[in-house]
Amino acid sequence: MVGDIFENVKNNVKIDTIVQDYGVQLNAQGQGLCPFHNEKTPSFSVKKEDNIFKCFGCGESGDAITFVAKLKGIEPIDAARELAEKYHIEIEDKKYSKNSTITDYLKRCMADVSKTDYFELRCLNKSTIRKFCLGYDTYHNSAVIPYSSKLTYYQSRSIGEKAFFKPKTEDAGTEPIFNINALKLPNKEPIFVVESPICAMSVYQSGGNAIATCGTSGWKKVVEEVKKKRPLGGFILCFDNDEPGKKASSSMYYELSNLGVQVIEYNIAGDCKDPNELLMSNHKKLEEYIKSAKMRLRKQYATSKDSFTASELQDEDVEPPTWIVRDVLPTGLAMLCAPSKIGKSWMMMQLGLAVSEGKEFLDFKTNTSGVLYYALEDSKARLKDRLNKILKGKRAPTNLRFVTQADTVDGGLLEKIEEELKTFSGIKLIIIDTLQKVRGKVIKNESIYSGDYREMGKLKEYADKHKICMLFVHHLRKMTDETDVFNMISGSTALMGAADSVFIIAKKKRNDDNAILSMTGRDIQQNDIVITFSKVDFKWVVEGTAEEVAYRKEREEYENSPLVQTIKEIVKRNPMSGWCGTIDDIKKHIYDITGKQIAESNAALGRAIEKFEYRLYCDEIEHKVTRTSKERKHTFIRKLPKQPFGYQKTIYDDDDEE
Repeated sequence: MVGDIFENVKNNVKIDTIVQDYGVQLNAQGQGLCPFHNEKTPSFSVKKEDNIFKCFGCGESGDAITFVAKLKGIEPIDAARELAEKYHIEIEDKKYSKNSTITDYLKRCMADVSKTDYFELRCLNKSTIRKFCLGYDTYHNSAVIPYSSKLTYYQSRSIGEKAFFKPKTEDAGTEPIFNINALKLPNKEPIFVVESPICAMSVYQSGGNAIATCGTSGWKKVVEEVKKKRPLGGFILCFDNDEPGKKASSSMYYELSNLGVQVIEYNIAGDCKDPNELLMSNHKKLEEYIKSAKMRLRKQYATSKDSFTASELQDEDVEPPTWIVRDVLPTGLAMLCAPSKIGKSWMMMQLGLAVSEGKEFLDFKTNTSGVLYYALEDSKARLKDRLNKILKGKRAPTNLRFVTQADTVDGGLLEKIEEELKTFSGIKLIIIDTLQKVRGKVIKNESIYSGDYREMGKLKEYADKHKICMLFVHHLRKMTDETDVFNMISGSTALMGAADSVFIIAKKKRNDDNAILSMTGRDIQQNDIVITFSKVDFKWVVEGTAEEVAYRKEREEYENSPLVQTIKEIVKRNPMSGWCGTIDDIKKHIYDITGKQIAESNAALGRAIEKFEYRLYCDEIEHKVTRTSKERKHTFIRKLPKQPFGYQKTIYDDDDEE
């Protein structure tokens, strides 16, 4: 009767055991995440003394039967019957099972399992024996192995004759997969596929989650189950080490691979025939092989979201950055930012031509590749004029392509680029001039930073996936920042944060000839180079690093200074005693020697002497200042080279040898 079923089940199960067996993880206080609604903080709890559960988040409560009925979406009577089957509870209502005779037989065998040492001799421990409901048929002297805890199908092994027995199809139905529930576990634990139930239990005992095909042809049933619902953890095929096993493994691997399932073949038995044989000879070795097999599967199908050890990283053959422009522009997401009308588009045309022809760009070598240039602010006429001015009559390379109109990032840009990449092979550099032309729609209530990072993150993911460089041209703010030029990028800091490489073109004054090209990135060294746009060749040319140009400018100023030229001349005229005089005296000498009249004040000329003092010292001219109450005098004298320590004059120091 129904009432008797409910009472009998409720009296023979514990609520904390039930909810945990059905996937709820409880802490020491009996609390866990509710399976009936989404939550991050546990609001679900069990009350052991009353044998009930309660969720303070969604309000669900009740006993074990209510829990299972709600969780699986079935009627309470069916939930009670399922619990009775699962935990082998005797109930008066026998309608719940078509195989009550088989179930009763298996329960009797389970009660007699202690009367045989067969399973212990196969090195299965007591926990494994209980877990898989193993039994012993005393009448037939057979080890009995149920296929699941439902006790509806089994196989028995005659201990004396080593013969197998399985129930008839009309009595028990078609043969299922051994431990099929392993396929339904809601975790990412990989599933080991072996041939025999004994081997599956050996794998389980050694740290793996296993099913058995119960013969080499049984793999087909596993594939059919996978088609219905794909397990999350992938498969490790470990059939017996014989020809039929290898053939079955190869066939199953092919079928699962075609389904897009994570799968590997791995020999966890070593030199033994199967996993149970290795368990009996060296259980530690089996545990090591199982652990290694899991790592192999994880490593083979690892994504950027999966962790890896430092040691694995050292051993891995990691592909180095692929350079478009060597040491300057790698694949990934890049940005070139500059004020308007400074010559960004000229530089992009110069870059596109250099890469497509494999020629140097700003004195850096390039790797030849196709270029797709989205010149979204140019007409065909302007592009043609700019192209011909740079090429000066030469034919343009065929692997440089132009586009003058484009969709937005969220309106089909990437799909169109995908089409171009498939149609024209070899494209590695995509220039988009400008970023603002392809920006997508702003999402309501989304911050500027979040919108920038979301959009740039999508572009970076695309560039990384296709191993190409996407270079976006962008603008700078009008407000300057002398402490960090990269703070001048228009937009939020997310733009620079998402990009792999960033380049800035800036001038101190718009009409300056020289500009500074600043570069920084994840794979490049931060550097500043001075560049100038040649109005003859219509190209940007490198003047040198900022330090080199500053040094040349300083040196040129020093060498061309009338003051320095005068000091060198008066010292040359007075090689022994040097020269001494006031600033006014120096002014007179400047006019006499160079013919130039100095308009600076005495104080300004004094500061100029201090400025050039170190350079003069390097040119072996020492400068000293003496002060009196009436005037200040400057002395310039030839600096004698220092003699080595311990030097003593000898007769050989004379000018001539006798």
